[in-house]
Amino acid sequence: MGKSKGKYQPPKNGHANKGSPKIEAVEEKQLEQKELEPIFDLQWHSYIALGLFVSVYLKCTSASIPSGDAGDFIMAAQHFGVAHPPGYPLYVTAGYVWMKIMPFGNPAFKLNVLTSFIGGLAAFVVYLTTYKITKFIPSAVFASTVFGFSHLIWFHSVGAEIFSLNNLFCSLLLYWVVRFQQADVSNRARVAMEASFLSGLSMCNQHTSALFIVVIGGWMFLSLLKDKAITMQQFLHTGVAFGAALTPYIQLPVSAYFAKAPSTWGDQRTVAGIWKHVAREEYGTFRLTADDNTSGDLFANMATYTSDLVHELTNITLVLCLLCVATAWFFPRIRTVVYVYVANIFVYMMFFCNQANIDHSRELMKGVLERFWMQSNIPVSILAGCGIWCLYSPIKGKCSSLGTVLYYGLGVGALIMGAYQIRENYTICDMSSNLIMRDYGRKLLDALPANGVLLVEGDMPSLTSRYLRYCENYRPDVDVVDQELIGFNWYKPMHKHNFRHYTFPYDREVYFKNVLARKGDNIPFSYNFQTVFDVHTQAGVPLYIYPFMKQGDEGYKQFYDLLPTNMLYEVRHKQNSYTVEEFLDIAYEQDYNFNDNMAYCDGSLYPVRSWEYVIAESCGHTAFFPAEHAHRMITIESNAYLQPKNLPILVRIFKLYKRAYDTLITKSEDGVIKNLFAADHNKNYGVICYLIYNNLAGSADRVEAGKYAKIMVEQWETYFVRIPKEDTDGLTRVIDDVYQKYPDIKTNQKYEM
Repeated sequence: MGKSKGKYQPPKNGHANKGSPKIEAVEEKQLEQKELEPIFDLQWHSYIALGLFVSVYLKCTSASIPSGDAGDFIMAAQHFGVAHPPGYPLYVTAGYVWMKIMPFGNPAFKLNVLTSFIGGLAAFVVYLTTYKITKFIPSAVFASTVFGFSHLIWFHSVGAEIFSLNNLFCSLLLYWVVRFQQADVSNRARVAMEASFLSGLSMCNQHTSALFIVVIGGWMFLSLLKDKAITMQQFLHTGVAFGAALTPYIQLPVSAYFAKAPSTWGDQRTVAGIWKHVAREEYGTFRLTADDNTSGDLFANMATYTSDLVHELTNITLVLCLLCVATAWFFPRIRTVVYVYVANIFVYMMFFCNQANIDHSRELMKGVLERFWMQSNIPVSILAGCGIWCLYSPIKGKCSSLGTVLYYGLGVGALIMGAYQIRENYTICDMSSNLIMRDYGRKLLDALPANGVLLVEGDMPSLTSRYLRYCENYRPDVDVVDQELIGFNWYKPMHKHNFRHYTFPYDREVYFKNVLARKGDNIPFSYNFQTVFDVHTQAGVPLYIYPFMKQGDEGYKQFYDLLPTNMLYEVRHKQNSYTVEEFLDIAYEQDYNFNDNMAYCDGSLYPVRSWEYVIAESCGHTAFFPAEHAHRMITIESNAYLQPKNLPILVRIFKLYKRAYDTLITKSEDGVIKNLFAADHNKNYGVICYLIYNNLAGSADRVEAGKYAKIMVEQWETYFVRIPKEDTDGLTRVIDDVYQKYPDIKTNQKYEM
């Protein structure tokens, strides 16, 4: 017989041929090395968990543009543009490809669907990680459901945001901690290389993942050095893997050169421009916001996190997490993983809470802050799941029959906990019929005349209106210009081709006349908003403002008025402005139809820290713009209220206030009447009500004024319980004065609605 060909096989007695030391060494190394396990060893119950999270998230996916930074990401993904710093190239590129593939839906819905898939995968990885640590299904069920169906995770997984992708990467990094710990020493260098590649990808999304990478990467490297399990070549390969994973950042210069996106941030056509964007210099490197006047408050942020943690994950989760940490020393199987997770939580919270410069007096800013708790909630949830195993394992070892009963009891308890989270958060996280941001943006654009220009201030007005204009091609005849962005040097060269009517007077757009240049900008300012107004007024281009002008540049007020028309303010030269009577004539002709178009202005439907809540609470104020403006016009004159000649004008202003109030009354299905505006918006309304009441003795208008004065007083009293006392002292004095002078406003039944 001929000699067999192929791989070398040792003799049956197990000894290699003497005289072949190299072959013998290779054979011994192969015998010592264990095969590396597959990355994911999925069990039948894993598929159930995956299906649950993905299906629930898809069911709740937002149908149109969500709040937050979603508009920026959707515009960037739709046109292959660059999102705000640091650019999030992986999410934008994946979104661009996905939106080309998905055959139906508006651009916002397409990216929302992709985000829901990613969010479902993140919760699924939490399930896999917990199960890989404990091999205990109840632990995995508890950890994944308490995490995946918490308000923060759920709410930010059904709309186009980068947090779900960050959750996926951070949960994968924690999974790789377990994979590394459970791998044979000879295979750990390869696992570290995999983790390095994953770390690089995560840095192409949200940079807070770097705080996990530092801890996990440092622990892996020290472990490899201790075990002498890594060579210099393997170490270099690990670094190469990290660098290779950063290639999505190529998207930034490619977009800057070729995409000509109608909405893009920065100029990345140079290395300096790329670095400036990636390092978030325009936002503040290692800062949460660009506000240099607010510093991070470690203790206030930690207190907020502790409170939010209990609210999001429940007291039970916190107790189980602490139990796991306290008893981990007695369970060698999980000890190292638990301590690495604790180190991740500690480093992340200490660094982030020290750097997060958030104004805690504003609920919205707390909402901005709380989104970053999600990253630390991942290891907390997993540790809580391990805490269940720590309860179960000793009992199972001593009494198998009791352990079986406990197994099913803990399983039922975990399912109940997941059901509790769903019941508590489903209504507030179901965005499938939430169209408030789309309707809000449409209302802004519909208020513009043909071929007009809208100068917007603030994230939500800007992102919603620009998304509709440049992604859904809604109102293609108008231009939408962000007052915040036009202050950057890159705005004109990167955006001038997108505008049909807006004109750049000189070389660059700026805010103010006499202020320092922006951070990193050495080019002096060239003009201010008065120049902008002059250029467009002379060209006959209708120019409108929403919701207000950027503060700091007041020079235009000498020559221009901002007149409220529907939701917007019209820029009008004082030479062509109106008297108060003329303005009231125009205001009475306007058709607001707020009952039909603004019925979503009910803040109680949304989380108090959300942008939806802010929009809902503030949109009702729009109905009062004309009345407030006319009120200010007449009260410029001293003692205006006391002059008989002004009484007819005051009555007309009152009726304008009354119309605004009446259009913001809605009746729910159970017959309850709601006032869809915040009481503090309408202080002027209440004041003018009782002043007219005082001056219209015996007339029908007096009765009407008295009725509405009473209503506004009641609104103020309701408002007082929600705000600090020092903010209400002035209003309290007004109310006391009303009750003292006109007690029948409080007691007379004829003023009831």
